[in-house]
Amino acid sequence: MRLKIAAVLAVTILCLGWVLWGIDPSVVAVSLGDFRWAYMLVVLAAYAGAHALRVVRLRAILGRHVPFVRLLSILSIGYLAINVVPLRMGEFVRPTLLAEKEGIPFGAGLAAIFVERLVDMLMLLGMMLLVSFAVELPAGRIVVEGIDVLQAGQKAVGSLVLVGVVGLAVLLLVGEPLLRLTDRLPGGGFLRRFREGILTLARRPLALGAVLGTSVVIWSVTVLAVYLTLLAFPGLPATAGNALLVWTVTLTGMTVVPTPGFFGGFEASCSAGLVMLGADADRARTFAVLLHLGQFGFTVGAGLFFLVWEGLSLRDVVGRSRVSAERGAA
Repeated sequence: MRLKIAAVLAVTILCLGWVLWGIDPSVVAVSLGDFRWAYMLVVLAAYAGAHALRVVRLRAILGRHVPFVRLLSILSIGYLAINVVPLRMGEFVRPTLLAEKEGIPFGAGLAAIFVERLVDMLMLLGMMLLVSFAVELPAGRIVVEGIDVLQAGQKAVGSLVLVGVVGLAVLLLVGEPLLRLTDRLPGGGFLRRFREGILTLARRPLALGAVLGTSVVIWSVTVLAVYLTLLAFPGLPATAGNALLVWTVTLTGMTVVPTPGFFGGFEASCSAGLVMLGADADRARTFAVLLHLGQFGFTVGAGLFFLVWEGLSLRDVVGRSRVSAERGAA
């Protein structure tokens, strides 16, 4: 495990080094000097609004009345873990806290997180299609290192969505015969609880519609925050369409290269999208770092606040979540 973590951290450092290598300090200084910092107050308000909407969405997926502040705390601590713990091990923190704090079975909580991720992949795929049809791309496409980012992203994300949907369909349609076979295997009982969590949402079509609608608003608010940050940077191509394109390319890079905190992949894809739009490379990289630090700082700040509020240790929470995952697979 330590070797895997070391390898992931090494890739993160290499990606960041590749992005920041050779950047002109004078351009960074001028960019930061011209930056309209007052815009960040509105940007942070947008982040807070999107964060609150994620709480509403998760509660709709769970189908249980969990107090808003309690669910906000669980979600914030979970996102903190996702951003600072390597190898996506932080994904198990929210299901673990839901089980410990609210008595929601671990399998049902993990099913809710799976649905949340699947919906986000659908949103990303939708944004890719919207960019393709609604935004005038340079030379009709975005090419980074000889790769058409949007086309490659559509294939990769589309494949993930397809696998997820097909897997859910098999689990739901085959049902009990399949579960009787898997009950004998390690993790079989967990698969049964996971299916129950999915069925809970499937039986509530209105809730599913609310989840999709809330997701659209969440990502619209996030694109608005990116647009406002572009406006705060004089000299960058600040339009709503360009903000959508930059965020879509950035999300694609984060999905393909999920480094700890998404450092490296975020900056590389974000700056590449801006450069393809005609932005100065050093100014684009400065923007990418500042945008990422704003989002990362908000996520970490919210998570640390609720860790202190709950009197928890991140190391202990991650350790317990790992034990919960191992038990679920046992």
